[in-house]
Amino acid sequence: MTIVIYIVIYAIAIAISIAILAASLFLVEDVRSGSFKELGAGPTLARCAGICTATTLLGLIPFGGLLSLVVWFVGIMFLFQKTFVQTLILFLVNALFGWGIAGAMGYILARALEH
Repeated sequence: MTIVIYIVIYAIAIAISIAILAASLFLVEDVRSGSFKELGAGPTLARCAGICTATTLLGLIPFGGLLSLVVWFVGIMFLFQKTFVQTLILFLVNALFGWGIAGAMGYILARALEH
């Protein structure tokens, strides 16, 4: 039962991370030439899902946090054709919300596993 709780919590966290990345992409990009305009909503969300899932899973291995940081930066720059500055802005926005998600996950897991 404990593993199911972890899987559900991580799935919810990944879904929230995808929404945050998509929203921050929408805010940072130019309206006329953004990813949603050029690629469409489906491919853009799929790329967001790939990056968020990969970085979350990399965070589960030792030193995976550093590796996921590199994967996140390279993934955003390569998949969405962003400059370093745009990628840095996206990182700061997503990191702040990501820490909030991680804190909420820790709290929910602690409450769910104490019963």
